Amino acid sequence: MRRSLISLLLAVTIVAAVCSVAARRWRRRRLRRAAATRAGSSPEQAITIRSFAEMDAHLARRWCACGGYLERSGEGTRERDGRRFRVARLSCQECEAVDEVFFDTTEVLH
Repeated sequence: MRRSLISLLLAVTIVAAVCSVAARRWRRRRLRRAAATRAGSSPEQAITIRSFAEMDAHLARRWCACGGYLERSGEGTRERDGRRFRVARLSCQECEAVDEVFFDTTEVLH
């Protein structure tokens, strides 16, 4: 009786651990998919800004898909199809993923 109770508890513990790992993986996959389609994730989805202060404000609110803090690691300018883009390179402090955020600066007032 005691042996079967211990076996049952062990089985329940293993099932709970497997479910927890599966749920965590599913959540991360869902967050990565959402991050790939959010505003600024590509030139086609660039965030239109009228001042660089808007860019700074947006980047301060942006977090990694893993939930970690994103730190700026560089910026650059690109042109494509007559549009100007400012690209911010960010790196996650938790998972070390590198991300780029595109801003359409065609209408930025200097």
